[in-house]
Amino acid sequence: MAWPERGAGSHAPAQRAGTNGVRAVELIATGGVLLRPPCGSFDDAVGGLVDTLIGSACLAAAMRDSAIRAVIGREALASTAIVEIGVAVPHARVEGVEGVIAALAASPGGLYYAMASVPISVMVIVLSAPELIGEHLNTLAGVSLLLQSAAVRRGLEHAADSESALHLLRGGNGRG
Repeated sequence: MAWPERGAGSHAPAQRAGTNGVRAVELIATGGVLLRPPCGSFDDAVGGLVDTLIGSACLAAAMRDSAIRAVIGREALASTAIVEIGVAVPHARVEGVEGVIAALAASPGGLYYAMASVPISVMVIVLSAPELIGEHLNTLAGVSLLLQSAAVRRGLEHAADSESALHLLRGGNGRG
């Protein structure tokens, strides 16, 4: 399956930032932004984001199946969808992942449906090494903070390209 807009941003590890939100943006910039992917299901969206992380050299291709299984298995335990705002933040701690990595997908038509007639239009996947519990939770908090704004969510859904989406996440001033 071909995924458009894969791997925007630097391939270097993100630097530790002063706030969780800024750090989350830099992790997403490193991991990649996927716009308007042809998903249809949660599993397809996870697969697309894992492929984006692989394309950005944040995740080894050999880890693809284990990363997808870990995220889907975690989702089976507790939904990561926030249906009221059309966002999902699936995440897992996976052996072999170095540090904390993240990637974002967005689509105005919805990536998948969390339940009948409730589209999830923005998804951020977060993967981390199992021992990085604090960093993992801080990244989830930062992503949550970023996606609280309806204007940010709508902007991501309609971004022209990956750079526009990252500019929006950084607050238009490049710093978050």
